[in-house]
Amino acid sequence: MPEEIINGYRMHHEVYGQGQPLVMVHGGLGGGEGCAATVEHHADSLSKDFRLIFYDRRSAGRSETPSGGYGMENQVRDLSSLLERLGVAKAHVLGSSAGGPIATRFALDHPHMVDCLILVNTMSYASEPERQVRQRELESLLAHEAAHGKAVTVEKALEARQPTLRSSDPVRFKQLRQVNLEHFDGLAPTLRSYLEIGDSIETRLGELGMPTLIVHGEADSRIPVACSRRLHQGISGSELHIIPGAEHGLMTNEAGQMGALIVDFLQRSAVSLQLSGGARG
Repeated sequence: MPEEIINGYRMHHEVYGQGQPLVMVHGGLGGGEGCAATVEHHADSLSKDFRLIFYDRRSAGRSETPSGGYGMENQVRDLSSLLERLGVAKAHVLGSSAGGPIATRFALDHPHMVDCLILVNTMSYASEPERQVRQRELESLLAHEAAHGKAVTVEKALEARQPTLRSSDPVRFKQLRQVNLEHFDGLAPTLRSYLEIGDSIETRLGELGMPTLIVHGEADSRIPVACSRRLHQGISGSELHIIPGAEHGLMTNEAGQMGALIVDFLQRSAVSLQLSGGARG
């Protein structure tokens, strides 16, 4: 799949299937394998109904780690530039976890380019308790790097997220260690960009007029379900679906249920738009 210079960085992106475009913005606050897991779980099934567009964000997956450009406004420009390169005038937009603010801000800034918006286990970043969690993560990252260097910092972070991975799957641990080391210099700038969001998204949620689906896991320990309830309250006419007992990472951990929810919502929204005479690109 292609890697092109898009909006100033070498972006890896993948396209599957035909039909109405559906672009998926992956999660992760820097580092990680980008869109790989979402491709693995959804490319085959959803490409039967949609033209699926995946991409690795700055400092993630097979994209490069540029020296700058991590601010939310520019990350939205990354997405709009990709769609322009692909000749896509209008698409369904899905943002999962840290991809949610990018998808939401894109829908706010480019509503004419968004048919439907899907927000999965995400938040607006206006909640002070959740912002404090990210602030502590940033401070811990910088302190560990200063004290122990990049390699040990990456290992400690992986062990904190997946305590048994090093012993249960050493090959996988080594792979994740390597990809996060390669993207290490983008971790702090990415975290800072989310801390800088403040209430800039929250105060504009009322502007969103396209059909919007919000999905969250009831047992999410990374982003509390209350964050999606807050999004639902702020986005008029939005649908909220809470998956009982589900943890964070719905796009992979609950892939089958998520795929069914996505197809059902987009099919219903298409009928609604046609009946109302809504324009579609």
